[in-house]
Amino acid sequence: FCGLARALDVVGDRWNLLIVRALLTEPLRFNDLAGAVGPIATNLLATRVRQMEAAGIIERRVGERGVLHG
Repeated sequence: FCGLARALDVVGDRWNLLIVRALLTEPLRFNDLAGAVGPIATNLLATRVRQMEAAGIIERRVGERGVLHG
């Protein structure tokens, strides 16, 4: 249950779920992700992306010019 509880803590937020949903279909650049997620402030989106990246949920591939993968 600890793993499940940890996963829900990370992706349980509304914006986090929308970010993961957008990245499930294809890798996106930050601006494209912002457009796919909806009306979210860019600083909040950046914070959520960093949190999920630190948790290992998404990854940024620098060689692909900042493309995010879910």
